[in-house]
Amino acid sequence: MIKPVLTLALMAGIAAGPAHGASLSFSNAESLTPISQDGLLALFDTNMGILQGVRLTLSGTGSSSFTLTNNAGSSQAVTASSRIPMYFSSSRPGISATLDALVPALLLEASTGPLLLAPGATSTFGPIISNQSLVLDTLAPSLFSQSGGGSFSLYCENSDEKRLAGGNTAVSLSLVTQAGCGATVVYDYTPYPVSEPTSVALIGLGVIGLLASLRRTRRSARSAP
Repeated sequence: MIKPVLTLALMAGIAAGPAHGASLSFSNAESLTPISQDGLLALFDTNMGILQGVRLTLSGTGSSSFTLTNNAGSSQAVTASSRIPMYFSSSRPGISATLDALVPALLLEASTGPLLLAPGATSTFGPIISNQSLVLDTLAPSLFSQSGGGSFSLYCENSDEKRLAGGNTAVSLSLVTQAGCGATVVYDYTPYPVSEPTSVALIGLGVIGLLASLRRTRRSARSAP
């Protein structure tokens, strides 16, 4: 009875997975543009293991509401569109240098499609939703790690643009946009193995506990009427 238990305990003590992953994220709700948002992400603690790779995903969502008025005495064929460029930076200079080179990091676009506006008519379209994300997976692990861990901030800002094709000056366009940003970081790492003396000590304590439990069970069985 004891030998199989001891074998299983030893096998459990020496088994270890080759790699681990940790995912952390933040997401901000949309607000009227121009936005100035931020979020916190955790740094990898080098005491946990060896960081093998980092995957940072930047995400943005936006909505555009269009109001068009035809001031002409005849129908006008038009198309209205919007662009919301989003820019990211970081409290960590090395990360920020990478993000600053992305001009812009994300570009959210929306369009009404072709429209025919009647003379004197005012029409509203939207909100039209747009989303985009960008995955960065060639970043240097050293930018995202330090002993003891900690955190870093990501910041995002935007501008917006409106465009009107057709209608010349006879059609006026009003645009209201909202935007929000977020990010996710995934750390792929190999944990440090537990040292052999520590492993043996832990296994020994576990086996002692198992043996003690078995002895108590046998004594109870003998004393039972």
